[in-house]
Amino acid sequence: MKNSEQLNQLLKQALSPTVEPSEEVNLKIISQLSQQNKLKENDIMKPVYKKRISVALLTAILTLVMSITAYAAWRLLSPKQVAEHLGDKMLAHAFEDKNAIEINKSIVSGGYNFTLLGIVSGEGLSDFKSSAEDIHPDRTYAVVSIAKVDGSKMPDTKDEEYGEVPFFISPLIKGQKPWQYNIASMNGGYSSFVIDGIMYRLIECDGIEMFADRGLYLCISTSDFYDVKAFNYNEETGVISPKTDYKGANALFNLPLDITKADHNKAEKYLEELMKPSSENSTAGEETPVDWEKEYANGVVIPESIKEVTYDEEGMAWYEYEGCKISANIDFLFKGEQTVASKIVGVQGNDNEQTAIRFSRDEKGVVTGMFVKLK
Repeated sequence: MKNSEQLNQLLKQALSPTVEPSEEVNLKIISQLSQQNKLKENDIMKPVYKKRISVALLTAILTLVMSITAYAAWRLLSPKQVAEHLGDKMLAHAFEDKNAIEINKSIVSGGYNFTLLGIVSGEGLSDFKSSAEDIHPDRTYAVVSIAKVDGSKMPDTKDEEYGEVPFFISPLIKGQKPWQYNIASMNGGYSSFVIDGIMYRLIECDGIEMFADRGLYLCISTSDFYDVKAFNYNEETGVISPKTDYKGANALFNLPLDITKADHNKAEKYLEELMKPSSENSTAGEETPVDWEKEYANGVVIPESIKEVTYDEEGMAWYEYEGCKISANIDFLFKGEQTVASKIVGVQGNDNEQTAIRFSRDEKGVVTGMFVKLK
């Protein structure tokens, strides 16, 4: 019998009007109440006793319902357990520290139940050092679980179906254009795995506590990159909100970071750095970030991937190839009066094989997207 059927049966039995206490129990309780409260026996009426029984029964039933809800939350791994599963002992310890924030909030969208489990920020929190830490030692880590609402299992990493439905998970900053400032531009990345049909994703990026006084979000959408069709951005207020007519799944969490950790000057300097070319971001004594343009200068273009971009009503350019959908702000990609230019917007793959996604613009202003492989 399913849990829901068992609960319905228990509710039916518990609220049945045939459930009556025996006369002996009634008299015993009346006697005890009379002695404790110095009340006369005829001041305690049987209907009052019935009401007390009903409240007690409802309390027991509510406790049962809460227990079932607690069980549903309990069956999810904690942020610490997720880090341990990924072999990151230092991060597992960080998720138990007083600076870590346990959230456990869920949003259902597009047939998925997204749960933001927790978040932590700081320096030197992980066993696996990112190259970006040499420039921005503060890092933020967040753990999200993804489950199907119908109870079916998420594809395992070994299944062919794994990755067919992409998930873009990223912090967003209130007041900053989300298509410019997200995990892709904030030196971010992620690790994921599936246990018992539930996907767990650990994301990381440059530390975001410095923006705590502005307001921060965590967005999730079924897309490869930030999708302007999934979220609204109010240019006047800076508020970001999910679009109700989005065809995929989209969720937006408010991040409850400690406002005392905000640093306005540091935040402004960081935003300015993100808009500079990568060669300007490195200084003497610091490790130079990977110059992907140089790495892929002699790469091999996949001919069938060359496609002209399309534009939506908001002026965003869209490119799609083999299920990978990418949106980009052309004004952000190609500065000023550049005519003939190209820019890599992302690199995917592993140590054995990497592919870059490049946008190029010709002298007529036509923008095309393409996939480029290292030789």
